[in-house]
Amino acid sequence: MRLGGLVDPIAGRLLELQKVSGTQWVLRLLGVAAMLLALSVAMPGGLAQNFGAVFVLLAVAVSLGVQMFRPDSDVGLLAPAVIILVLAGQGDLTTLRAGMVGLALLVSHSAFALASTIPVHGVFDRSAWLLTGRGLLMVLAVSVVAGVLVVVLSGIQLGPWMLVVGALAVLALLCTVLPRAR
Repeated sequence: MRLGGLVDPIAGRLLELQKVSGTQWVLRLLGVAAMLLALSVAMPGGLAQNFGAVFVLLAVAVSLGVQMFRPDSDVGLLAPAVIILVLAGQGDLTTLRAGMVGLALLVSHSAFALASTIPVHGVFDRSAWLLTGRGLLMVLAVSVVAGVLVVVLSGIQLGPWMLVVGALAVLALLCTVLPRAR
């Protein structure tokens, strides 16, 4: 028996595992499109209006380039961080623009998170898409409620004691979301 007869089928199967599935490309391209939408909404004056805007565009492009080929890379956190810093530096930010950027960042993050959790050659069937959609609907509902709460409470002057309540809320959220040891 030849060694090639044993190695060739195994090598063929390993090469098939390197193929990127259509589901992966859909998720990755959706993540890139949503991030670019968030960037364009966050910078209404144009993406090349000055040196700072070009720097922001380059940082987001590098981050998306890395994340496109490695969705689980930590470099992918650079793009949303830069976009949030751009929003924080603007004085004329409206609630609608902030909400649109937040929604686009949520869609991008969700798409890249799904792309990083399934195998590169993995394909979602209909039930997986439905399960994912139900989970994302819950996240979207909580995000909308939290956004409305922020808008409603933004006109109220709260005292420094709210820092304690906020810290307790963050701890409760972390205890709820973090996985439990078995």
